[in-house]
Amino acid sequence: MCCPSRSSLLTGLYVHNHHVFTNNDNCSSPYWVENHEKRTFATYLQSSGYKTAYYGKYLNKYTGQHIPPGWDEWQGLVKNSRFYNYTINNNGELKQHGDNYTDDYLPDLITNKTLQMISDSERSSSPFLAVLSYPGPHGPEDAAPQYQDMFHNVTTHHTPAYDFAPNPDKQWILRHTERMLPIHRSFTDMLMTKRLQTLQSVDSAVEKIVQRLSDTGQLANTYIFYTSDHGYHLGQFGLVKGKAFPFDFDTHVPFFVRGPGIAPRSVRNQPVLNIDLAPTFLDIAGLHKPPHMDGKSLLPTFRKPEKRLRDAFLIERGKMTFERYNTVTQDKKDALEEDSTLAKDDLSIHERLSVECKKPRYQAPCSLAQKWVCRTREDGSLKIGRCKNRRGEKSKTDICHCNQGEVFGWKYVKLPKEESATLKKNLKLKSLRRRKGLTRVTRSATDLHEDMLEEVAHEEVREVDFLVEDIAEEIRGLHGLTNSSTVGCAESNNSISCNQSVPEEPSTWVTSRNTIKHQIQQLRAQLNELKQIRKYLKLKRPVTMEQKPKMHVKSGSSLPVMEPEAEVCFCNAEKNKEARKQQQREEREEKRREKKLERLLRMERKRKKVQQKNVRKFRKNDHCKTDVKMNCFSHDNDHWKTAPLWTEGPFCACTNSNNNTYWCARNINSTHNYLYCEYVTGMLTYFDLKVDPFQLRNLLYTLTDADLNYMHRQVTQLRNYSGKKRFLERKLRKQRLQKNKLRQVKMRKQKRLTKNTR
Repeated sequence: MCCPSRSSLLTGLYVHNHHVFTNNDNCSSPYWVENHEKRTFATYLQSSGYKTAYYGKYLNKYTGQHIPPGWDEWQGLVKNSRFYNYTINNNGELKQHGDNYTDDYLPDLITNKTLQMISDSERSSSPFLAVLSYPGPHGPEDAAPQYQDMFHNVTTHHTPAYDFAPNPDKQWILRHTERMLPIHRSFTDMLMTKRLQTLQSVDSAVEKIVQRLSDTGQLANTYIFYTSDHGYHLGQFGLVKGKAFPFDFDTHVPFFVRGPGIAPRSVRNQPVLNIDLAPTFLDIAGLHKPPHMDGKSLLPTFRKPEKRLRDAFLIERGKMTFERYNTVTQDKKDALEEDSTLAKDDLSIHERLSVECKKPRYQAPCSLAQKWVCRTREDGSLKIGRCKNRRGEKSKTDICHCNQGEVFGWKYVKLPKEESATLKKNLKLKSLRRRKGLTRVTRSATDLHEDMLEEVAHEEVREVDFLVEDIAEEIRGLHGLTNSSTVGCAESNNSISCNQSVPEEPSTWVTSRNTIKHQIQQLRAQLNELKQIRKYLKLKRPVTMEQKPKMHVKSGSSLPVMEPEAEVCFCNAEKNKEARKQQQREEREEKRREKKLERLLRMERKRKKVQQKNVRKFRKNDHCKTDVKMNCFSHDNDHWKTAPLWTEGPFCACTNSNNNTYWCARNINSTHNYLYCEYVTGMLTYFDLKVDPFQLRNLLYTLTDADLNYMHRQVTQLRNYSGKKRFLERKLRKQRLQKNKLRQVKMRKQKRLTKNTR
């Protein structure tokens, strides 16, 4: 892939060490900029005195908002490959380009900038390094006008693997890829033509650059590297186009080197990787390879063609882990195993409800942001209803609602289910009585309810009679106390008479006054109780009794309205105080939940809006209805803007899948030439390129258990390989050897001393 491969080329690191797994994930991200962009080969060469220059495409997600460290001359393309209508970061200044070939064609701009730099370096004593990152043959495949008539009807891409499909012995995407349609085959032929046409500008640039180096006398001491970041397939295994597979057509790229000490037309057979370029550039400049780099310098192989470099290397692609894949697939298996009805094409309403009600989003009790919940009816059938209290309705507490100085108050009470239903029904009937034209059935139901309420009211009146009798008895007792001698005073014939001791003795006067004061307080309390009983009776008035409006009611003396689900309670100040505090805490918590719910709802509305936008966008390309696991592309007559143009109409093709993550060991030596891969899906493949150079058949069944174990260990070791870790291990090993040598030297000296003393 573009970005992972370019990141490896710049840093000398395997993908699992720089963590740029795809063209989107971590590509030119803040993590990349902070941790790896500062340690590319450019920073080391610049610090050693080299003049460095970069022209063209950098990384797919590069925004042009900064100049990467290590570059003296920076002409970085913003975002992905373009030939026209692009933006360049010209040494910190963003410059827009249009569609004029003379002024804006990017391959020619890169070539002209490089030629100018070579001419300038002739007058400089500093060595230089220039990276020429051409967009061709990448899409949109806009060839220069002078090359648009070349390579028509070319078929060099029709290899034995061309349209070789389906492939039941290979990975998931290839098992689900059928043979191409005629329109797909025609497209691969035209795409091959356009790709070759774009490369003509690159070939012309190579010729011009070599000539300019020769003219300025710098060719003899200059190394020129020609390579690509990845391969490409056109129709292989039925895949219309792409570059994300471990086969040789996607991983085997051109690699040419010209420079001092390299004989013309000589060939090296050692496997070379993109991680080897950074160490090689540093080695040519006379710098040691930094310990964190995973690659190896190729310079020794230039001078010694038989120099051993490596036998095996790692090919890795994708970011999905085994754990993540197992989680995703297990969720799907569980859903299928829970109900066999999912395998049916047509489900009844009851079957569909049973399937839906097993999903977490319909489970009871309702969560904060849950809208719907499954419930079971009395007959055992299922239904999906709206969650109650979803908007954070206040729960009814058992606090006794009291006014200042009152003995009785009221509180909510949870009625039994049957009684609550009856009450609701009666309230409904009460409202219907005010209408005209009630049926006979309704009147009879109302009469039954009135009889029941009269019986309940009669029982409550009897309880109130008992309370009134108790209070009357207490008042009679107070009356007896009032006439007793403890007070010292009495009222008779509207006059007050007291004993002689009351006005003469202060202690007797104080006692009499306190006694009277206490009796008054008791009487007031009893009067307050009677008033509360009267209020209670009014609140408990039967429904059948008509409430006539009272006359001459003073302002503020109207009775509090009780809700149907309420009962009378005694007021307790301390208990109510704690209960109200708890209620306030619950209300504050409820408000916080409401705010959180509103935030979640806003996010959900935003997500749905984006989803609807994507759906509308998808409907525009209704010729490309695809499987959700597939990565597909659509093509139509408006895609290419330069000749040759596509005129055969729109089509869709799927070229990759979300589970196409793999780790492969590629072995190339004098005895073996094979590709062994482990996929995240659990699939294993083995291709012996000595007998099957186009990798048509998976020969895994030919391997013994020992062979499989060896290859699995090889892949595991390569996946965990780190140049930094290996450097530290070697350093520790050297330190241990030095310590052992010093210990042995000391022991020898001690032995000699002991011999001499004897």
